[in-house]
Amino acid sequence: MSVLVFGATGKLGRLLLPELQKRGVAAADITAAGRKQEVLDGLAAEGYRTVQVELGDAEQVRAAVAGHDQVVLISGGEPTRLQQHQNVIDAAKAAGAAHLYYTSGLRVDDPSFLLGADHKATEDAIKASGLTWTILRNGWYIENYLQSMQGAAQTGVFAAAVGDGRVAPAGRQDFAEALAAVVAGEGHDNRTYDLSGDRDYTYAELAEAMSEVLGKPVTYQAVPAEQYHGMLTGAGLDEGTAGFLVALDGSMGAGIMAHTGDDLARLTGHPTMSLVEGLRQGN
Repeated sequence: MSVLVFGATGKLGRLLLPELQKRGVAAADITAAGRKQEVLDGLAAEGYRTVQVELGDAEQVRAAVAGHDQVVLISGGEPTRLQQHQNVIDAAKAAGAAHLYYTSGLRVDDPSFLLGADHKATEDAIKASGLTWTILRNGWYIENYLQSMQGAAQTGVFAAAVGDGRVAPAGRQDFAEALAAVVAGEGHDNRTYDLSGDRDYTYAELAEAMSEVLGKPVTYQAVPAEQYHGMLTGAGLDEGTAGFLVALDGSMGAGIMAHTGDDLARLTGHPTMSLVEGLRQGN
């Protein structure tokens, strides 16, 4: 097995690499591909093969894919990510790769979830490519709340525009283990997994978990979308970023990242990380 991991210098990618080793894939059979040369240098010192690559450069992507039978595409966050993803799909097809794995997002086939459109388009392109594929629809990371917790440590308030919406986050480590289990395992051809934490939490419960980790009271404050937008721009965010975050909260309030089954715990072989554990790790 020769595995190429696009996004290996990101947070999820760096957790994935040792998990692949735990499941029997030698470091010498894993190529870490990413932008951050300093991270790649460190990974090379650990025995991984490395390649610096810009996903927007189709030639670089084709060169990186050559010689690999397993290609892992950890989704990007740039506005041009759909074209980047297409470059990887095209390169994997041209190289005759045996399998393409993609980290997508929960409920991206819900047309009301506008922020999931790129994921859905990527999924469709993968399925149309003729490649053997596995799609892991990742839910919300507990670590995504660390910045909010830092703010709450100062103000005692955790504000969001999700109303009484529920989320089922898990630790980034959980998602890395699930991805490694699929890449190194068998029986996952042309399957889609919906990955969420074991249970739903309200944002009031999130605030309670923050309180426990911080050792001081934190209260959830539900605010209307328009007010939340003003709070974000008032804190220095540009209009585009503020609008993105308000739209994201709206989707969260509608349950886009709510519990969706036990695929994550089943793939990892253990319960998903608790809120307190996840927040404490990053505190």
